[in-house]
Amino acid sequence: MLYVGVDEKGLHIAANSERFNLAEGGTAIIKGPMGAVGVAKLASFTAGFVLILITLLVVQNLVNSRSGRAIMALRDNRIAAESVGVNVTKYKLMAFVTSAALAGAAGALFGLNYSSTVASKFDFNASILVLVFVVLGGLGSIRGSIIAAALLYVLPELLRQFGDIADYRMLVYAIVLILVMLATNNDQLKALVGRIIPKRKGAASHG
Repeated sequence: MLYVGVDEKGLHIAANSERFNLAEGGTAIIKGPMGAVGVAKLASFTAGFVLILITLLVVQNLVNSRSGRAIMALRDNRIAAESVGVNVTKYKLMAFVTSAALAGAAGALFGLNYSSTVASKFDFNASILVLVFVVLGGLGSIRGSIIAAALLYVLPELLRQFGDIADYRMLVYAIVLILVMLATNNDQLKALVGRIIPKRKGAASHG
């Protein structure tokens, strides 16, 4: 377990509690299994909304820029993009740094929602939940991911009145994820959706 604290002598880091001795008036930052303690709960709906707006601004500007088109070309076909002169290393690093910065901001805001932050809050289920947001909303669809995240956060709250059903939400997410993946890889379903959408657009234009 990691213990981190600060006192008049500076920063102290120890792998166990026996060597973690702070001077009087020192402040413990990380207390081993208790995680980061004494965190000020600064997160709010307004802060989350502002962060979403900043994220959308950054991502939309990146996607619609020359660099964004190069990144999407690498995503679709790395060999083809490299063959026309796209700097693979540069744009991979750009995508990585941008996504890491935005994910770090979201993680910091998430941590500021609790008085103490422990590693168990960032477990395998949290990773699966983020994956479900992206897949259910549609790969490459920013709007779809936001809608899916909102729905999957509201859904457990709606299921609380049914008692034990809410405890199986991860199972429900897994089933939904499998169904969506099957549907998105079904050529017949894609063709059906492709025929329906143009008809609606055509009807709207005639109206």
